[in-house]
Amino acid sequence: MVRRTRVLDGVGLGEAEERAYRLLLRVPSLTAREIATHMETPPGISRRAADALVEIGLANADDATPARYTAIDPRIAIPALVRMRQAELARTSAALPSYAAEYQERMLRTEPQRLVEVLDGPGAITERVSTLLRSAEEEVLAFDEPPYVGGTPSANTDEYDLLARGVAVRAVYAAEALSIDGKADDIRDLVERGEQARVVPHVPLKMVLVDRRAAVIPLTARAESVRTTAVVVWQSRLCDALIELFEATWERATPVFALASAVPDMEAVDRELLSLLNAGLKDETIARQLGLSERTVRRRVADLLSRLGATSRFQAGAKAAARGWI
Repeated sequence: MVRRTRVLDGVGLGEAEERAYRLLLRVPSLTAREIATHMETPPGISRRAADALVEIGLANADDATPARYTAIDPRIAIPALVRMRQAELARTSAALPSYAAEYQERMLRTEPQRLVEVLDGPGAITERVSTLLRSAEEEVLAFDEPPYVGGTPSANTDEYDLLARGVAVRAVYAAEALSIDGKADDIRDLVERGEQARVVPHVPLKMVLVDRRAAVIPLTARAESVRTTAVVVWQSRLCDALIELFEATWERATPVFALASAVPDMEAVDRELLSLLNAGLKDETIARQLGLSERTVRRRVADLLSRLGATSRFQAGAKAAARGWI
């Protein structure tokens, strides 16, 4: 007997039910005993399978004795069954926050130590961050600053996957990060893929926060922030405070490498220069990122200050942001 691959287990059919349904698709009408003969199974199993098909809407049974079973058109019956299963899954998903809240409340009362998990060593930290990123469904928030594990930054393939899956990513970078060779190019690439990036002179700490439920932060001081030790802070009031810290920092940060609104008679390079200027970068770093000489950067900065009626670089950035130029 040739065994077929099961395809209807995803909508709740067992092996006997699926075999019975396939049989009824081929044969117009059968009794439970006839189904048993075709399937080479005991009559009781075949009858239960046929009755299950009737119950879930894949077959009809007439009023004869013994009853005869006929399949319902799969083009009608299976989509209806799929929609029903999707509705059940949606109800289950909707209940998740309530169940999670009950579990979280119990942990706060009885096992508060489980709300914070210590990670020891760069390998353990990197692995946990990667695992959390792969589990992200809605949003990832991040604070980023040097120094980096391994000494040099690199594009994160986990983030590429996040953005490809449609997960929102917002990152706030310390201005110092853009002065590192290759880092600005990585950020620009991520922005082109969908990341929202902003810059501040200094971030409060390094952090990756996934779906507002788990944050990874270093325990070491900034001077030692290659992160030999870190903690995972699971959903709690402490995690909520980290979210609030991120949002407050995000509000005062400067967008970088984003597509700005068109400004008459302003070149794209000047809009990018304004963003970097407002982020507090030095002329040397700006020149390197834009592929210009320092002399050209100083000339363009002077022109922009004049155009904005600003007397300082800080004022120029503030006025440009107020006008929607950056």
